[in-house]
Amino acid sequence: MTTVVGQLKSAFRIEAVATVDKGVQVTWKDGHESFYHNLWLRDTCHCPECFQRDTLSLNSGEGGGHDPLKMPLNPISETVKVDRSGNLDIIWGGEEPGHHSLFDPSWLRVHCQKDPALKQRRPPQLWDWSVSIPHFDYHEVMKDDWALLHWLEKMLELGVVIIDKVPKNKEGFQALVERVGPIQQRYHPTNIFTLDTANQLAGNIHHAYQYMERLHNHTDHVSYNVPPRLQFLGCIEYDNPDNDKQAYSTLVDGFKIAEVLRTQQPKSFELLTQEYVPTGRRRLGVEEKISDRTKKYQWETYHRQHVINLDKNGEVYQIRHHENDRVPLDVSHDKIQDLYAAYQAFTALAESPEYKTEFLIAPGQVLVNDNWRLLHGRTAIRNPGLRRILLGAYMKPETFSSRRRLLLGKKSGLSDMWLMGCSDRALEIMADRMTA
Repeated sequence: MTTVVGQLKSAFRIEAVATVDKGVQVTWKDGHESFYHNLWLRDTCHCPECFQRDTLSLNSGEGGGHDPLKMPLNPISETVKVDRSGNLDIIWGGEEPGHHSLFDPSWLRVHCQKDPALKQRRPPQLWDWSVSIPHFDYHEVMKDDWALLHWLEKMLELGVVIIDKVPKNKEGFQALVERVGPIQQRYHPTNIFTLDTANQLAGNIHHAYQYMERLHNHTDHVSYNVPPRLQFLGCIEYDNPDNDKQAYSTLVDGFKIAEVLRTQQPKSFELLTQEYVPTGRRRLGVEEKISDRTKKYQWETYHRQHVINLDKNGEVYQIRHHENDRVPLDVSHDKIQDLYAAYQAFTALAESPEYKTEFLIAPGQVLVNDNWRLLHGRTAIRNPGLRRILLGAYMKPETFSSRRRLLLGKKSGLSDMWLMGCSDRALEIMADRMTA
């Protein structure tokens, strides 16, 4: 059987449907064709009996309509059509006579296994020293969801943005971070930390506070099993009597230098994706004053990691590089020289002027960078009279991803019931289609 429908307001619209062996063939308005197996359609039924509308999950509990042990392996459709709203409408027969399934067309399309666009990752824009960092207005991203989504999209594209006109206080900084989502809890008693050149005691705790020395480019918290995804650094004060480039921020695109290494030294690239470079961090007897009391705590971490991490398609998705946190190498004797040479090659690229951008985070600005991608550092401070205060915070990868998914879903126009379970790429495609 074949059914034809007219134009509909949807990201994707069905032109015709036909029942074929063990499934349904869908022809779309743009000419694409999709096949959906009957078992897949029956297993993903969103009717109230099979799918909990409140929890947005399969209703597989006792008495629920989605019992995998009772699911027929060869479901048979009685009727297949497109209803007046453009949904795929199926009445099942066979072992489940009368069971009714309805499928949103856009949801169906972004689950088509024959669409190559769904398998592709949106490629990042690799950059070198000449990068132009995008700027966003604090007040716009605080009140406009689409400005916020544009900011988060730039984070995936370039890995860095600067937010301007941020109030120069903790309240404004925290509000900006929480516009994306909850701040990641740290091992400190405080989740928002302060980098203050006047705090000489902090230099005894961690190298990042030793302000007179240059801070080499690195990613943060490499000894965590899952490092923070976003890092926020907001400037409250900067007073430099010498008026030169002291305490300037440096950034390097880790994806870029990884690809340079892959091209120029493939053996080194391979070693850094396969051999472990362990890292750890330990702080003993660290004290922080909270209100009217002092808290003392201990912290120690250890993680065996690859400097360059690849996804299943061989694409770089994460960089973990921090020389100061490196602990003894975990590598066989016959590979140690090659691994160390590969590590030296990557570190040299991370410090190369060809790939490093250098700039000042001015008072009222917040630098947001992707800690899974970018390496960041700081130029030295030669004048003890220089005054610099930064506020910092981190965000979990799931928090960043969740906010972006919610905004993409809102842009797609689909209900929560159909957005649940869509891949990030599927949400991107639907959102792009609705703005085209």
